[in-house]
Amino acid sequence: MRTIESYITLDELLEIADTVVLCKSDSRRFVVAPVDEFDLEVESLRNNEEFMAFLDGLSEQKATIPLEEVEKKLG
Repeated sequence: MRTIESYITLDELLEIADTVVLCKSDSRRFVVAPVDEFDLEVESLRNNEEFMAFLDGLSEQKATIPLEEVEKKLG
């Protein structure tokens, strides 16, 4: 781990390291880390009440149709 005690810009800091731990004088710590688009989408959906309710509804469905029946109906 590397400690930086001088003032640098955020851009300079992110050039030095992929993951950064920020430490406050009161001992709280924060992490700045790279995030890809999939991570953002997952977090967005996880916080979407309507989408989560939709998933809950899907998990409550008990009725299923056998594959053979679907194949017959579709021809």
